[in-house]
Amino acid sequence: MRADPQTEAALLDILERLCSGFATRDAEAVMQLFAPDADIVMVTSEKPLLRGLDDVKAFLQRYARGPTTYSWTWDRRDISAAGAVAWLLAEGVETAAAEDHEQKHSYRMSIVCEKRDGRWFLVQIHGSSPHGG
Repeated sequence: MRADPQTEAALLDILERLCSGFATRDAEAVMQLFAPDADIVMVTSEKPLLRGLDDVKAFLQRYARGPTTYSWTWDRRDISAAGAVAWLLAEGVETAAAEDHEQKHSYRMSIVCEKRDGRWFLVQIHGSSPHGG
């Protein structure tokens, strides 16, 4: 079911704040988007799934100190909702910029959010690069 305009705006705002937090290496800004729950999940290219606030926070702190900055531009964003749960699928390009080089490739990101007391929180995020063939 397509999200209503207010839900759509809220999820687009979360996506923008998430991407901005990564682009500026602001781990705390990204953490503020997540629900304060032990069962949040973040799927990245790291081998283990990031489960819970401690895993996600440790990952973001490592990222903030790392050599590569990630940013995204989106070509398409689809948002749906059912009650207090909404999800977004974004398709576009990821840029991985390091001191001496930059790489761009196709990227997909999905987020699941839950609305609590009038505020939307991230509860799950999954990013991936499709492999062409």
